[in-house]
Amino acid sequence: MRAISRFLSLMAAGTLTCSLGAAQSLAIGAIGGVRATGDLTFGAATSVSGRYVLGPELDIGLPLGLGIEVDALYRRQGYQASRFYSGEFDEHANSWEFPMLLKYKLPIPVIKPFIEAGYAPRVIDGSVHYYTNGSTFSTDYPTSQGVVVGSGVQFGIGRLRLSPAVRYTHWNNPPILVYFGDGPGSQSTQNQADIVVAISWKVH
Repeated sequence: MRAISRFLSLMAAGTLTCSLGAAQSLAIGAIGGVRATGDLTFGAATSVSGRYVLGPELDIGLPLGLGIEVDALYRRQGYQASRFYSGEFDEHANSWEFPMLLKYKLPIPVIKPFIEAGYAPRVIDGSVHYYTNGSTFSTDYPTSQGVVVGSGVQFGIGRLRLSPAVRYTHWNNPPILVYFGDGPGSQSTQNQADIVVAISWKVH
């Protein structure tokens, strides 16, 4: 999986470099929004994750209505659980997603509807705290690979652009796996929907 992730990252970097050379426009800005779906399956653990997502955005306009968007999206996630034998504990982590999307804008004046699809690696870093004995230890989360599809509209005034969109991501694995010897467990959902709005400034 690491080899595949490295290959995809190198391929994405090469594609991005070539796209910058062919760019007809370039916009930078920020993107933020809310998660529209839950982040845990089953009911053995309680989610304490933030529903927000926020990060920088790069939008490259290409000929024929095509474009490439690259984001770095931050989320704060976590859960709490309590079982008779396992004790009471919680997890808190920082999640970073890096969507790399190919976009197509319909040739409609003023408001430009678009569709998008692409690939997103996800990296999570966090720790688990046990209330029973007061111990805390770091958790090694696997890197996830996501397939992203979405749609939205883009409009603006002068160089300012506003792009609300709805996105769906399917992850190849659930990084959070909670198992209990005395009852059912819980895990991260592999299906994620977000409502996001990008605000960017056309610099080229």
